[in-house]
Amino acid sequence: MTEEINVIGETDPTEVMEQADELLRADNKAGAARLFNTAGNIYMSVAEYKQALANFERALALYREIDDKSGISDSTYNVALAMLNLQRWEEAATYCTEALKMFRALSNKAGEADALYGLALAKLGMDEFEEALEYFKKARRAYTALGNKQGVAGTHMEVGSAYADREDWESAAASFKKALKIYRELDDKAGIADALSLLGDVAEIVDRQKQSAEYFVEAAQHYLEAGIYGIAREVVERAEQKMWDIPKATRRRLRKVIDDIIDALPEEVADESGDTDDGELGDFEFIEP
Repeated sequence: MTEEINVIGETDPTEVMEQADELLRADNKAGAARLFNTAGNIYMSVAEYKQALANFERALALYREIDDKSGISDSTYNVALAMLNLQRWEEAATYCTEALKMFRALSNKAGEADALYGLALAKLGMDEFEEALEYFKKARRAYTALGNKQGVAGTHMEVGSAYADREDWESAAASFKKALKIYRELDDKAGIADALSLLGDVAEIVDRQKQSAEYFVEAAQHYLEAGIYGIAREVVERAEQKMWDIPKATRRRLRKVIDDIIDALPEEVADESGDTDDGELGDFEFIEP
């Protein structure tokens, strides 16, 4: 980063874009490209995907002008990610494929793993289920080779969700359990909670209400510990609704835990950024070259 680029702590993307335009007028294309990527990242963080895409595309065009191969590959990936969030599946697949080729040429193993993951998501969006599973397997192997356990867990979660969409509840639960095991190893409270909550959903659907209540209660505990209070409240309320559908002994055991969670929750809860169950790509990160 050049000295004149200083956006540490910057939160207003329009100001970042103005700085980028100033650098562009000074013929500092590399600096401007970096700032357009930064603006795109900020827009991504607030789910303004069209604005993010526009900035990533400007960055990509500039990196291509100066033939910055690392910048081109990273910005291509970012464009693909924005398109994934916009559900422009075929275009996203094209950009992921381009990014994958460039990452491989640059021996960027982390980028390669992310591009494979992106391709899997794009294939799911295109209803190419089997091909999506193959890309998830490749991404998982790549993340495993990198020692990226979060990436591995994320692939298991996405595969589980894909099976759930097809109402293959047994396969969905198996994938969520694999993710849960990794999140426990990492002591990732939010990840543990998400996996448990999804397992609770599956158990509820297949009419295993006792198991579902237990999953929801434990999920609420972990959401509480993670400070994700809004979802903790929703999940513990779902568990509470099952109290008369489960054996008396289980009801007695869970009742105290439920009461403790409710007592520990704030009275009023504002919207929180920790919610990953919103249909967005929570385990997928953009790159800032």
